Amino acid sequence: MVLTLLVVGGCASQQKPAAAIRKTYSFWPAAPDEPHIQFLAAFNSSRDTAPARSSFDQILYGKEPQEVHAIDKPYGVRMWNGRIYICDIRNTGITVLDLRKQQTRVMGATGSGAIRKAVDLAIAPDGTKYVVDSAQRAVLVFSPDERYVTQYPLGDANPVGIAIHANLLYVTDFKSANVKVLDRSTGKILRTFGERGGEDGQFVGPLAVATDRDGNVYVSDTIRARVQKFSPDGKFLLGFGEPGDRPGNFVRPKHIAVGSDGHIHVVDAAFNNVQVFDPDGNVVGYYGSPGTHPGAMDLPAGLDLDEQDLDVFAKYIHPAFEPERLIVVTNQFGPQKVSVYAMGHLKPGNTVADLAPFRATVAAGTQVPTTQPAPNQPAATQPVAGVTTVGSKPRQ
Repeated sequence: MVLTLLVVGGCASQQKPAAAIRKTYSFWPAAPDEPHIQFLAAFNSSRDTAPARSSFDQILYGKEPQEVHAIDKPYGVRMWNGRIYICDIRNTGITVLDLRKQQTRVMGATGSGAIRKAVDLAIAPDGTKYVVDSAQRAVLVFSPDERYVTQYPLGDANPVGIAIHANLLYVTDFKSANVKVLDRSTGKILRTFGERGGEDGQFVGPLAVATDRDGNVYVSDTIRARVQKFSPDGKFLLGFGEPGDRPGNFVRPKHIAVGSDGHIHVVDAAFNNVQVFDPDGNVVGYYGSPGTHPGAMDLPAGLDLDEQDLDVFAKYIHPAFEPERLIVVTNQFGPQKVSVYAMGHLKPGNTVADLAPFRATVAAGTQVPTTQPAPNQPAATQPVAGVTTVGSKPRQ
C-alpha cells in the first residue's frame, strides 16, 4: 500500500479555507415551498482542501508552486470521519479529501495494493474500506488508516457496486445480473440473489447497492430504470420506478443511499438530480438540477449520506437553516465535480421570506410531464412539488 500525500497544510495559526463562503445559497424545493436541502460547497481538486497561504507567508517563503491533484471523472463516493473518499475512474487509487486536516492524498496509488479502476467503495463503522476495482475484478481491503490489507477476487464477475451491513458485503455483478453476498472478514461468497430477467427480484443491469439500518438491501437497475428492495436474506420486498420523465420515473438511475429516516435517495444521470422516496417507494421530492447555479448537477453518479460530520461544513450553512445530515454527490462533468449538500429544515422563528435576499435561482421543477401515463395508470396533472421532469435525450 502506498499513501501519497499531495497537499499539506502550513502554519495552523494562519490557515484559512481556500474556498470562499458563498453569499448566495441554493435551496430545494424552490420558493415558495419551505426548503429541505441546501447546497454547501463543491470540490474539484486538491486546491479546494488546501489552506490559503497568508500574504506574510508568501513574502517570507515565496510563491512556491503546489502540486495539484485534479478530480477528473468521479463515480462512487463515501464520507467518513471528515474525509471524502472518491472513486475517480480516470485516476488510479482513491482520492481522499481530508477536510479536517485540509489536505488531499491518494489511497492505493501504487504497490501491491494498487487500485487500477475504483468504481465504488464501502466503509465499515470501524473505518475499514472495501474498494470495488472493476479492472481487477476484486474487492480490495484497506485498514482504517488507509493501508492495504488484502483483496477478495471475484472470478469472471463484473463488480460495479458495494454496500455493507454488519459482517456482510453486498456486491452487484453487472455481468451475471445478481448480487453476491460476501463474508467481509474472509471474502468468501456466502450466497447470491437475483438473476437476469424483467420480473420482481430479477435484474437486467444491476448497478448500485445500499443497505438500511435493518439490513434490507436496495439495488438500482440502470437498464430497467427501477429500484428494488430485498430482505437481508435476499427475498424481494418492494420495487418502484420505470422508464419515463414523470415524478418517480427514471431514465438512468445510478447510485442510491438510505437515510436513518428510511427515505431512499436515487441519483439519475439523465435528470441531473436526486429523487427522494419514502420507505414505501413513493416519490416525495428532489434536489439538484441542471444549470450553472451553485449546486447544479451534470451527469451525477455517486451518492452518500453522512450524519457525523456536520461540523465540517458549519460555516457554509445559512443561519436560518438547521441541518440534519450531509449529502455528497459526484458529477462526471461540469465545474462542481464533488458537491456537498445539507438536508434539514428552517429553524423555528424563520420563514421562507428570510431567505429571499440570499437565494440563488434554481429550476422550479413544475413543468407538465411530457409523457403519457401507462395503461391503467392515472394521469399526474399535478407533479410532485420540487421534482423536475426531463424530456431531453440523456447522455450515456
